Amino acid sequence: MTSVRRFLLPGCGLVLALAWLVYSYGFVDFNLTLASHPLVNGFISWSQQLAMFDRPMSLSVYLFLVIASFFCYWLALRLAARRNHQFPWKIVLTIALVFVFAFPLLSSDVFKYLFVAKEVLVYHANPYLVTPQEFPADTWLRFMRWIHTPSPYGPVFTGYTLPFYLATLGKFTPMLYLYKLAQLGWYALTIWSLGRLGASVKARLFFALNPLVLVEWLSSAHNDAIMISLFLLAFSLAVRRRYLWSLGSLLLSLGVKYVTGFFLPLIFLVKPRSRVVVTYLSLLALALAPLVYHYSYQYQPWYVTWLVPIAAMLGNPIVMWMIGAYTFGAFLRYIPFISLGLWEGSPAYFAWLTFGPVLVSIIIFLPQILSRVRKTQNQL
Repeated sequence: MTSVRRFLLPGCGLVLALAWLVYSYGFVDFNLTLASHPLVNGFISWSQQLAMFDRPMSLSVYLFLVIASFFCYWLALRLAARRNHQFPWKIVLTIALVFVFAFPLLSSDVFKYLFVAKEVLVYHANPYLVTPQEFPADTWLRFMRWIHTPSPYGPVFTGYTLPFYLATLGKFTPMLYLYKLAQLGWYALTIWSLGRLGASVKARLFFALNPLVLVEWLSSAHNDAIMISLFLLAFSLAVRRRYLWSLGSLLLSLGVKYVTGFFLPLIFLVKPRSRVVVTYLSLLALALAPLVYHYSYQYQPWYVTWLVPIAAMLGNPIVMWMIGAYTFGAFLRYIPFISLGLWEGSPAYFAWLTFGPVLVSIIIFLPQILSRVRKTQNQL
């Protein structure tokens, strides 16, 4: 039975990754041509018919993929808890690579990332002052979103995008997939840094196989992967008292997205116990952020991926279970988009989608939580 599980679970993960890949191409914008080959275009047209013209079926497929992915994820973590083995890099990176080649189905942010490089290198414009819509003749604008806003990202990230444009001579499709391939490196760096911070194999798998991380970091290619991986690298270096290198990695992380500043206390605390307390407080604050962030409905689902490596770093099984439920709720926030193509719904509706699974997990683990609280009180 054990040998069957060893082959069944990787196979399950790979099949689901391929299913996500096929489904993702239904969200290719009709104004975007990824390739000229008729077989590729035929495949994309078939996927678009499902995703955009049969919304009820599309929602059913989406929910099936989400539920099946989390079931396989749960099985993988249970198996990891029972066995003492090395981290399965080959299996994890193979599954991750499939998501790299999936289309950004749930967000178009990566298109704006790439346009920043085009603004700098082609139009010689400042992306922090000039918006994409000021170049109306540019063909990329036909499939982009948020063209009316300047770049909200740090200067390090702007510089990071430039080599991708230069390496592909400005060709959109090669540039997109080269950028997404680089995401695999940041994803692997996060796993490696967690190991350096003492995270167990199960804890690292909790991050590496989390469906929301795979979809948002690798398929949708959000730059949160760069920000978080550099922060964790800085943290692991600080723990080893390599403060100069840690500061350099931290500044690079800040230069990608300024949110890293929220985690600054973790870098400067020396006592392990203080770090653990602040880590728990940071996790709690980030988890509750949707309740105050533009009344919750504008809180983006991929922000929840910030919590996954932090929970893995703590290694607390109950915390990991709750954050896992939270990532499931983040997927549910896409229901209006999948079913209608629009972001319709009240703040309360989005809050229930997000926190409903978390509340269920709290109810399930309430006896264990109360038991741990009592033990802590007795120790004090």
